This record gives sequence, C-alpha cells and structure tokens, in this order.
Amino acid sequence: MLFFQLFLLMGYLYAYTLTKVFKVKSQVVVHLTCLLLSLMFLPYNVADMHQDVMLEQPTWAVLKVLFLGLGCPYFILSANTPLLQHWFTRESQGSQPYRLYAVSNVGSFLALVSYPLFIEPFLTLESQLKLWSAFYWLFVLLVGWIFYVVVKQKNSKLESIANQISHSKVGCLRVFLWFTFSALGVVLLVSTTNALTQNIPPVPFLWIVPLALYLLTYVLAFSQLGFYNRVVWLPLFMLLTFVALLIYFIGGQFDILTQLFLYLVILFSGCMICHGELNALKPHQGNTSLFYLVLAVGGVFGSFLVSIVAKNLFDDFLEFPLAIFSVLVLTAMALWWPPKDKAVTENMDDNAASHSQHSKLTLGIFAVAVVWLLAFMLLNKQYQQYDIVQGRNFYGILAVKDITQGQLNERRLIDGTTSHGSQSLIVSQAAIPKSYYRPETGVQLVIAALSKERKLQVGIIGLGVGALAAYGQAGDHYTFYELNPLVSDYAAHYFSYLSDALAEVDVKLGDARVSLQSELDSGQQNAFDLLIIDAFSGDLIPTHLMTQEAFLLYQQHIAKQGTIALHISNRHLSLLPVILHHSENLGMQVMLFETPGGDYEHDAQWVVLTNNSRLTESEELRKKQTVIIQQQYKKVIWTDDYSSLLPILKVLN
Repeated sequence: MLFFQLFLLMGYLYAYTLTKVFKVKSQVVVHLTCLLLSLMFLPYNVADMHQDVMLEQPTWAVLKVLFLGLGCPYFILSANTPLLQHWFTRESQGSQPYRLYAVSNVGSFLALVSYPLFIEPFLTLESQLKLWSAFYWLFVLLVGWIFYVVVKQKNSKLESIANQISHSKVGCLRVFLWFTFSALGVVLLVSTTNALTQNIPPVPFLWIVPLALYLLTYVLAFSQLGFYNRVVWLPLFMLLTFVALLIYFIGGQFDILTQLFLYLVILFSGCMICHGELNALKPHQGNTSLFYLVLAVGGVFGSFLVSIVAKNLFDDFLEFPLAIFSVLVLTAMALWWPPKDKAVTENMDDNAASHSQHSKLTLGIFAVAVVWLLAFMLLNKQYQQYDIVQGRNFYGILAVKDITQGQLNERRLIDGTTSHGSQSLIVSQAAIPKSYYRPETGVQLVIAALSKERKLQVGIIGLGVGALAAYGQAGDHYTFYELNPLVSDYAAHYFSYLSDALAEVDVKLGDARVSLQSELDSGQQNAFDLLIIDAFSGDLIPTHLMTQEAFLLYQQHIAKQGTIALHISNRHLSLLPVILHHSENLGMQVMLFETPGGDYEHDAQWVVLTNNSRLTESEELRKKQTVIIQQQYKKVIWTDDYSSLLPILKVLN
C-alpha cells in the first residue's frame, strides 16, 4: 500500500506540474515521450530480484522489489487519471470529469476480484507478465489516439475555458479536509484488514474483501447517484463505533461469520463517509489535478502512518480504534465548517437539511466521540493485564499468553488466532511437547524411529516455541530456520525447550529457502537425516517453500537416506495434493500421519517423504499411518512460475 500510494502521488504530482507549467501541445509531447520510455522497461520479472533483496530489512526489501519491477509503468499509469480528466474538462468545455474517476475505480475493483479467480489459476507468472505487457502496449496506443484528439482541437474558446478553470481558487481548510479524509480512508482500510486477519481464523483470500469494499465506496461516492447521505450514514456509523469496541476487545466471543460481517460493515460505512465527504468537497470546475494530488498525498501519509509509524509506536493494532475515533472527529469538523469557496460544489445536504440539523449532528458526533474514547481507554486497561509479553514488527503482532482456564495450564505463543506452540506451566510436564508436536504425532514417531539408527542431524523450517528440540538426544544437532526475529526472542526467553534441549541447537534467522540456497552456493550440503518443514498453519502460505524448485533444494540438503517431514494441519487448505506431485518428481515414498485432537489439543496432520526402509517397512509406523488413496486427489503442480490456492481449497474439494 505504501509503495502504490507513493507512486500514485508521484504520478499525480507529475500530472499537476505538467498541466500548470506547459501548454497542451507541450503536455502531449512530454507525456508521450514518458510513455514510450516506459515501454523499454517491459517485460520485467519481479521474481528475478527476490533472492537478492530478501537478505535486507523486509520493509525496504519489498519497496525495492516493487520500485525496480513496477515503478516506471505504474508511475505512468498513475499520471493518466488526472491528465486525461484535465484534458476531458478542457475539450468538453468545463464538464465535470468525476464519473471517469468512478469508472477507473470500477476497473480496479474488477481487476482485484478477477485476478485470484480467473487469471492466477490458469496462467503462469511468465504468461501473466507477457499478457500484462501486451495490454500495456495497447494502453499506450489508445492514449496516443487521445493525444491526437487533444492536439487537433484548435478552438480558442477552449483555451479561455481552460484558463478560467485553472485560475479558480480553493481554500486552505478545504485542501486540509481533502488530505485528511483521503489519509483516513487508507488508515481505516489497512488497520481494519490488520485487525480482521489478526482476530479471525485464517481464511484464504480474506485480505481481498476489505480492499474490494474500499474501492467500491469510491465508486459509489463518486458515481453522482446520491449513494452518500449524511442523515443515513453518520447515525449508522455512530452506532457501529460501539460495535467496533466489542469486536476489538472480545471478537473471539463471536462466531467467524459474525466477526467478518461486523468488521466489513464498519469498514464500509467508515470509508463511505470519508469518500462521500471527499465527493462533497471536490472542486466544481477545474483544479482536478490539485484535488487528485492532495488525495494522493493523503493516501501516502495514511499508508506511512500504518506501515511505519504505527508498527514502531504501538505493540497492538491501535490504529484501528484510532481510525474509528478520527472518522467521528473529522466528520464533525467538516459539518461544523460549511463550504464557502466558489470552486467547490455545494454540500449535498445543504439543499435538504437546515444548518440547525447540521449543528445537532455535529454535537451528537462529538458526544459519541467523547463517550467512545472514555470507554475504549477503560476497556484497554483491563484487557492488557493478562498478557505476559506482546511485540510487533514487520510480520505482525506476537504475544505470549498464559492460559489457566479449566484443565488448561499452559503458556502459548500466539500470532492472531494461530498458535505457534505451547508449553505446560506444570514443571513436571514442561519438557513434553504439546499441540501439533505432542507424542504420538507423525513428527514424534519419525524422530523416535530415526533416533534408533544414529545421532541425528535435523533441520527445521519454522521455530515456533522450539518444542521439537525436546526430542533431541545428546549428540544430535538441531538447526532451526526462522523468518521472524521476534519469534526467536520469545522462544528463547519465555519458553524452556531450547535451553533445556539435550541436543546442540542453532537458530538461523532469515528466509529458510534463501538461507538453504546460500549454504548450497557456498558448497555446504547439510546432509540432514531429517528436514522438517513447519510453515503452513495459516492462510498466508509461503508458496515459495512449497514449489517444485524448493523441494529439489530440500533434497540436496538431506542425506542419501534422508527424510522430509511436513506439517500441513490447516483449516482451509489441503496441501497433500501438492506434496504428492513433488514426491513423484523426487522419487520418494509418501507416508501420512493424522492424529485426532482431544478437547484441548489440535488435530495434527504430518506428511513424510522418504526412501529410508527403517521408516517405510516399520510395522509400528504402518499401524499408525493413514492410508492415502491417491486417486481421490487432483494433480496439483506448484512451481516458482505457477501456484494457486483455488485447487487446494477444502471447501471446493
């Protein structure tokens, strides 16, 4: 979001400067030159840069990849919205261009929804790249045709209209409201998405829905069909602010669908207010370039607040309640200050409601804001007293919680609603792994069987609380690969599996695949007796750890009779079809272990790839493994060039 908002701003600033400094023909020449130059950067494969930048800080690495791969064409695309609307206003003798803005957001909405459904499942990344590049060439040709239409106009009357439009003035306070409403919409979008994905059990594609609603509110607000009415939306949002309090603090008490519905209704109504007010405050004639420029500045500021400031300032997603509160305060300000400058449309409610009604609404909003803020401060103070520790970084919020309800007496490492492991608080049971790693699960059975042969070299992708280290014996060597440094800190300081391990234990920070590839490039083949991959519990599957190329890398890091074990317990995704294909490609046998959970334990699903006869011919393991009927699974192939979650969604299979 920060990258796209930033380059949107750069495109809008370029368009604003172009329309203010140059005459129309010069604008065409400059922009046509930039368009042609941008074609030189196509096609460019972002994936080619992935390995190089992942060694850097994640935030800057992501921005660097996007800048190098998408910066130039996206900059040009961003500039076209204000430029074309400016030329449209000039050619149509001052007609309002905002319906084009609504149409533009319809395009964004359709692209967002259609990509995971109709493009990603059927095209490789290389094919997508070529298709997108072809459409970009078509786009350049169409804009070139518009250039021809614009330059062809020689009516001096149009020049006088353009001059009248460009000299219209906009008040500073109104520009401030443009900026703050735009920023607040972005903050509300990103903070709601964060809170939603943090508190609702992992659901694939869930992040798409908030962004789609955000775009939809822009479409509705700027469609000129009167979808935004203050008398309807403001009272509704004031009621929803107290619902937001409940969902923020005790959302886990509601079922998944209720939580999802409430979060999305809050987001939709809040963004409808932000974008409806922007529509009410937009320039009536001209200044469209300035309007879009200020909106872009606000968008960058909003993204910066959430991506950089909030992440370093707060240990929790406090930007969500702050965004709710800010919508109330900012809307009250907009109501309190009626529009006066001529360069804007009259407020839509001024024709239907008296100023006394506006005053009542304003006072009501302020009263609700004060009561809401006091209630939030009181609830927040009570809510945080149960956490042992909580931290936040690029990867999200991580918390250590002591659960002492009923028969439960354990410490858990929690990321949203996903548990990354737990440990009993009862001293006599503290050395026994729990949850997905407990005795009699697939991973424990395999470790026990392999330990009878020799001292083990074990690699583990995904640290969690380090529970698997408890199975190590003297002389064993366990190497953990962990992406999130906060997980490593908490596992070492708040859990004792690592410190109490009999085996020698190393923890290597960084992306596991990048680390393994770097080791291989330097001539190091680890010869692991067992390589455990435990990174697929959530909906945000790191697909690069599950592709054909990744498995070929794993095979090079295991011993000749080495074993690969994968933890694939997941509420919504069935990864077994992907692994079955990889097993055929690697020439390895597959063993499946499904261990049902009880009242206080999770169901655990482990898949083992091996040619080690001690495992494949073990009577004990045969009795406990689950029979795989391969005919019931579709063939799913994941490579670095192609992966899609749709074929492995459990609801569709």
